[in-house]
Amino acid sequence: MRRRIPSTTSLLCFEAAARTENFAQAAGEMNITQSALSRQIQILEAYIKQQLFTRAKQRVKLTSAGKALVTELSPQLEALEATLLQIYSHDTEEGALNIGVYPTLGSRWLMPRIITLSQEHPGFTINTITYLSNDGIDASLVDVALAQGNPPWKGYHADFLMKEGLIVIASPDLIDEPVDDPMELLDYRILQHTTRPMSWEIWLNGLGHQLARPIIGPMFSQFEMLIDAVKGGHGIAIVPKLLVERELANGKLIMAHTHEEVPESAYYLLTPNAKIGVQKIKRIRNWFLKNAK
Repeated sequence: MRRRIPSTTSLLCFEAAARTENFAQAAGEMNITQSALSRQIQILEAYIKQQLFTRAKQRVKLTSAGKALVTELSPQLEALEATLLQIYSHDTEEGALNIGVYPTLGSRWLMPRIITLSQEHPGFTINTITYLSNDGIDASLVDVALAQGNPPWKGYHADFLMKEGLIVIASPDLIDEPVDDPMELLDYRILQHTTRPMSWEIWLNGLGHQLARPIIGPMFSQFEMLIDAVKGGHGIAIVPKLLVERELANGKLIMAHTHEEVPESAYYLLTPNAKIGVQKIKRIRNWFLKNAK
């Protein structure tokens, strides 16, 4: 019996247009012309005898029928994609792998380990994809991703990777030895990371102190720039200790206070749900869980 299902092309065009609510953008994703995408959607509308979009000038909006269809269709397309990916890669234990990571964590923590990974598994071709915040992680681009925060992670299987120790760092030209009273540190110019506005409150709470007023100071979107600013004597900052092990060892930075706060949030290895079971991804995941420290 022949299944009563419209063409896959029409369904994919509809899903792209529903997701973007922009025919031009959807056509670009599908690598077809906008008029070709419109025809595919018209074919689908004729097939189901329902209007899926309302069109006004350059914008389109889903109708109630369109919303109902995309709600049911998107998970089924994701499941189909996952099935095909698993079948395609099921018995392949080598090949290209995309690892998602924050820029500074990538350069300072991941890169030395990638060298070891490449030596142990020469069949892997490792690509890195960077993002500045967890919102930038794209499940369609990464095979695994390193992220800091708390589970659950919607759309991902999360494996605990390692804890994170937060310390206050300073240039030895600014502070020559750790201070005894942590509240004295608030008298210095404080540099901050844009995605970690609660760091000082978390660090001080670990010592039984309260932050009396919000921290005001220069903001940096990347830890690399923040660390360089502290090395240059422009202020002090709270950073994950694993990012500055080298500078602490060679004396270019010091801990401005001896306390290291280990918060509940930690680093996790994320695997997109659609890619669970792929052999080469299982291998890279197992390698990270074995070698992270």
